[in-house]
Amino acid sequence: MNPVTRPRYARLFWILVALTWLAVVAALVNAGFTPDYWMLRHFEGGTLPYPTSSVVVFALLSTVELVIAALIVRPWRFDRLWLRLLIAVVLLLAWTFPWLASMMHQPPVQGMHLLWLLLLDVGLLLALCVVSLVSAWRAFAKRKQAGRARS
Repeated sequence: MNPVTRPRYARLFWILVALTWLAVVAALVNAGFTPDYWMLRHFEGGTLPYPTSSVVVFALLSTVELVIAALIVRPWRFDRLWLRLLIAVVLLLAWTFPWLASMMHQPPVQGMHLLWLLLLDVGLLLALCVVSLVSAWRAFAKRKQAGRARS
């Protein structure tokens, strides 16, 4: 890859990460407006205040998750991208399972965070499948070309 074009791919990737972050924060803010029906049954005031602290905590947590996943993957470098994607998927799945275990009676903001994690898991898994197929195809084509060169 040409060193001149690499920063363009990296910049495009970080712009996509920033747009994803904005979408996640918007979804968390929107989830804050959704009533927590389980808590309403046990709260005597009738209406619950907006969960500002929960939204901020989960927005920061989502930011850290997104940045760590992006720094692990670094998709503008194709060499061993499948390995970096595999590491990111395994680490993220290990991080997602505790959130899945705490799913019962969770507030809507925590539920939105879980949906975000699952979406990130699926996205990385799909990227891993595509990159693995492309890597296998490249290796197959390279081996085939080396076999032709020998004969």
